[in-house]
Amino acid sequence: MSNSDETKPNQLSGVPAPKRRSVWTPKQKLVRALWGTLGRCVWVTIPSARASILRLFGGRVGVRCQLARDVDIVVPWNITLGDDVIIEDRVILYSLGPIVIGDGCVIDCKAHLCAGTHDMTDPMFPLIKPPITLGQGCFVGFDAYIGPEVVLGDQTIVHARSSVYRSTEPCSEWRGNPAKRVEPNEQGSGEDAA
Repeated sequence: MSNSDETKPNQLSGVPAPKRRSVWTPKQKLVRALWGTLGRCVWVTIPSARASILRLFGGRVGVRCQLARDVDIVVPWNITLGDDVIIEDRVILYSLGPIVIGDGCVIDCKAHLCAGTHDMTDPMFPLIKPPITLGQGCFVGFDAYIGPEVVLGDQTIVHARSSVYRSTEPCSEWRGNPAKRVEPNEQGSGEDAA
């Protein structure tokens, strides 16, 4: 690709595409590279060192946390885990922004917590890094999605394959895409997503 390609006009509008800059400092890029190589090797080969290696890369991890082998953590220094947190296989913690997971939370297989997006209203399409917070005792079901800026109240249950795009009240259950609150009289209806 030649240098002139950077100023090539957009085929639809005829306006040159804006030049984008990385939001990551050189130091952050280096740490992310080390996390993705050295950190990943230790994570996979020494299960007992998972909490320690996450702490070494800037994460905050409580006691008795269980982290599966193939958890995908994008930016380790943006992760805060309370005590007794369980994160199952193939969970994605897309931690471009802070992700805080309270004591006793369980994140089931293939769940995706996405603390990063882009500003679609700006032609520079800048990265924005809104936080996600899970209160104490939350359960995020199989293949569920938690979007940017969501706060799950304490003891919230997100059903399997549900997508939560807004904050929830404590002691509530959510199901569907977009997730809607499960009313108490619906709980035994057998309509749970699987």
